[in-house]
Amino acid sequence: MMGWNEIMGHNLHHYQDKKDTETSQKLAKETIIHLWKGDVNLATTAASNGYEIVNSLHSYTYLDYKYKNLPLSKAYSFNPILKDLDKKYHNKIIGLGCQMWGEWIPTNGNMHYQTFPRIAAYAEIGWTNIDRKDF
Repeated sequence: MMGWNEIMGHNLHHYQDKKDTETSQKLAKETIIHLWKGDVNLATTAASNGYEIVNSLHSYTYLDYKYKNLPLSKAYSFNPILKDLDKKYHNKIIGLGCQMWGEWIPTNGNMHYQTFPRIAAYAEIGWTNIDRKDF
């Protein structure tokens, strides 16, 4: 099972009532946390509790963001390992995700334009050692 940050019961939104995210449920140890907010404290909590993490920090990986906000160079610069995450938890970051939220994309052509070539950058990030990357 995989769930966004909120699956851990953390309140991520200033406008949301804390009661909306409180839980007494325990996540299965096999659950993967899909990190979209980039909160190093949440990542540390998840990793220290044994959960694996897929990092999809929205400001670097959301394909529906316009190129002026997320140019190819910024997408390619993304490192799924959070900058301030303790080294002992780096192995808990098992990859990255990139999302295309299509509800505001008017046509297939726009969707393709916003997806390519950024999706190739994400593939390279996911499969290439950082020292071998070359924008």
